[in-house]
Amino acid sequence: MNLKNFKNYFIVAALATLALSSCKSKFDDEDPIVVKQEVVLEGQITSTQTLDANKTYLLRGYVRVMNNASLTIPAGTLLKGEKNTKGALIIEKGGKIFANGTATSPIVFTSDQTVNSRNIGDWSGVVICGKAPVNTADGTGTYEGGVLGAGIAEYGGTVANDNSGIFKYVRIEFAGIAIQTDKEINSLTLCGVGNGTQIDHVQVSFGGDDGFEFFGGTVNATHLIAYRCTDDDFDFDNGYNGKLQYGISIKDPNVADLIGTSRGIEDENKGTPFPSSFISRPVISNFTFIGPSTSSLTFHGANVHFGLNSKMVLANSIIVNARTVAIEANTEVPAGFIKDGSSIISDNIVFGNTANYGLKDVTVAFANVAAFDAFALTKGNTAVASLSAAGFTSTSLDNPVLTISSSSAANNKAKFTGDLATGFSVTTFAGAMGTTDWTTGWASWSPKTNVY
Repeated sequence: MNLKNFKNYFIVAALATLALSSCKSKFDDEDPIVVKQEVVLEGQITSTQTLDANKTYLLRGYVRVMNNASLTIPAGTLLKGEKNTKGALIIEKGGKIFANGTATSPIVFTSDQTVNSRNIGDWSGVVICGKAPVNTADGTGTYEGGVLGAGIAEYGGTVANDNSGIFKYVRIEFAGIAIQTDKEINSLTLCGVGNGTQIDHVQVSFGGDDGFEFFGGTVNATHLIAYRCTDDDFDFDNGYNGKLQYGISIKDPNVADLIGTSRGIEDENKGTPFPSSFISRPVISNFTFIGPSTSSLTFHGANVHFGLNSKMVLANSIIVNARTVAIEANTEVPAGFIKDGSSIISDNIVFGNTANYGLKDVTVAFANVAAFDAFALTKGNTAVASLSAAGFTSTSLDNPVLTISSSSAANNKAKFTGDLATGFSVTTFAGAMGTTDWTTGWASWSPKTNVY
């Protein structure tokens, strides 16, 4: 194994066999206690490395999979981020990860703290870097301007179909920390990742910053869950252009970014310069956003935010229970994109507590919120009067079941035309799921008390 600074720490368990010469112990037929060997991963992986699901791995500091190297993680593998060293896994540009979990045996990244002691931001998270286009002055970037260190997490290029590997049936728990003010590592960060990469069935829980952040790139993904994260559940920036289908955003009313605004989606484009032909434009279908309601912390905002110089297609989704509004346009540029059709809001179910739609610093594209509301209605969007009217089975934080009832307005709502005509599986329902719960078996709603 070509892993720098690789060390094994063995936990030796002595198992005593109780036997009597004249009788059989009741323990003889029970399975022996199995204590997994713990292996510390640190430094750089410079060639091909395959982990063992029968061992537990501790991520110490920044573990980096370097250019032309690969890391294979089999189904059922447990990896823990070390709190004291702010552990992280970083797949560098040109490196690959093959995280092949299954519905019955997911891969789990979690905190190294004990049961009931795990907390938001215990470790840093997972960062994947690729060679796909990003909207920066020279078409490349370094994570948060190099805050992780010289040469760490560089990304970007011209290879739209770049392949960084496979990341499926994976849970990431208690990750996401601030390195500096407004410079954070998220639970899962995708930097210039290309659409040759396979990402599906990923849950991030109790993240200390964003759940999923996309810095440019073209990667597509399906079946994503952001659960009780601190800041934005899905954050798009630097010219991200990809397709996402089947996603869940669940906000905790008591968990929010205390120096910003917490949302289900933040769509922006901070790249410099700002070429209008290359800006963030995610195409999203079949998402369900469960906001925190009016009883939440005041730092919660809209469920979906069309922000700085950005476009987005948001269709066939359920967007409900926001503290403020379900969908908002912030400033004239993104509002203008909605009005001229380069951004699309169509065939969604919406409910916001203050209003369904909101505007900030917009008077030209839409004269007022009523005009925005009327425009949205012409695009097949349907407003409901309450969270329950959307027809969910359960929106309990500890046991969400987001299948929809037969009476839900989301039934037979979805349409797949235009941007949605290719690259999406065709469904009849709006929202993340119809009658089949695809979270069963691999997702977890109780990571604080899970015994690993």
